[in-house]
Amino acid sequence: MILDTYMYMDYREAREGATIRQVLKELENHPDYGEGGIHHGEYTVLRKAAENPQIGELVICCQSADMGYDPGTAACTFKTPGQESYYMVYRGTGDGEWPDNGIGMTSPATTQQERALSWFEEVVEALEIGGQDHVVVTGHSKGGNKAQFVTMQTRYADLVDVCYSVDGQGFSRSAIEGWKERYGQEEYEKRREKLYGIHGENDYVSVLGNSIIPAEHIRYVKTPVEKNNFAGYHDIKYMFASLLWDQALGSYVTCFQGHKNSDTTEQGELGRYAAALSSDVMNLPPWQRDGCAAVIMQIMEALGGERKTGLNGERVTLTDLRDFAFQGIPLIAESLLKREEGKQLLAALLKKDSLTAGRIPAGFSLWADRGRMLRQAGELEELAAGLEKITGQITETAEDIPLYMKGYTGLYHSIKLSARELEKNRKDLLRMAGFWKEAAQSYQSWERQE
Repeated sequence: MILDTYMYMDYREAREGATIRQVLKELENHPDYGEGGIHHGEYTVLRKAAENPQIGELVICCQSADMGYDPGTAACTFKTPGQESYYMVYRGTGDGEWPDNGIGMTSPATTQQERALSWFEEVVEALEIGGQDHVVVTGHSKGGNKAQFVTMQTRYADLVDVCYSVDGQGFSRSAIEGWKERYGQEEYEKRREKLYGIHGENDYVSVLGNSIIPAEHIRYVKTPVEKNNFAGYHDIKYMFASLLWDQALGSYVTCFQGHKNSDTTEQGELGRYAAALSSDVMNLPPWQRDGCAAVIMQIMEALGGERKTGLNGERVTLTDLRDFAFQGIPLIAESLLKREEGKQLLAALLKKDSLTAGRIPAGFSLWADRGRMLRQAGELEELAAGLEKITGQITETAEDIPLYMKGYTGLYHSIKLSARELEKNRKDLLRMAGFWKEAAQSYQSWERQE
């Protein structure tokens, strides 16, 4: 986990053969790693952890950037001075990689997963790693997903002793079925047994897709994060953090240490809700699931990266946007209001400053504009009525086509197909209107109970 954290320092100028301690020395006066710098948290974790010579003396080699791989691959090997142990480490999602994450939830393999595999096998061959060596594959977030993929896919699987996926997401059903068909159940299970999951208690990425990590190999780590720091629940450095109340400041102060926090017995409210929502999304029909995943990942790319498209040219289509609007948004809203996990998450967010630190405010109230919800429902119903009228007109036009032309041109069938599409859209609008009405009624009911 320390090495996974190292990858987020984004220092790609480390010399081949340098130790972690030497790299930290080079960076000690760099503004990005000092107090207030963008990588101060990661640097602090590494600096304290490297006091242990087993970590500080690890040697850096075979960095993916030096081997001609794209910035998204972002992988590095760390070896013990005696070269008997090798740690193959993948960074989490890089700029332009978010769309690739969405593809991984629906396809057998992705471009970035295949590149991660290529890097691993190239390193094995370059370093002449053999059965006498100890090999650990690991990564955080997308890096954890890549580590799992490599362990399941590589022709050098016998050399991998263990894979640690930290907050790494799962896979598509087609990927899993492909491995079972390729290896047979016995070999598939043999590779799975090497997989271990270490997840933040409120992480919302490890629950995406279909997990192949054996349930008994998964553990949850306390991750103290202030409630308004949503990204922090998936940020590995907070697994090394403590959240302390500063009486003078009247707020929490985050302190980082060089050892991970203790495990917790169960997922937190956000983690459980994310798992439930992911399950709902994965159960959508494939074409709708693909569109929802594509839009969500493109939004994440827009928030966290500089690219307008994926690293490999992935783009969101109008069909993807429609699937997300008519399926994804209602699914997310409904899961928050109706699922028990969603209700528990809302209650936790309203009552606590942090999902892991329990100062309760003196008073808190939730206000919802029921009138606006009902107006929105009315507007959607008006749109649906307009579509119904247009659909009727299109249908009448189709029927007015002379009989001798209906069977010999594609015009009649194209018009009828358009009418059917509009009718589907009309029904979707009515479903959304019904949801807004139900949400308004739920808020009214809660207020009466209060």
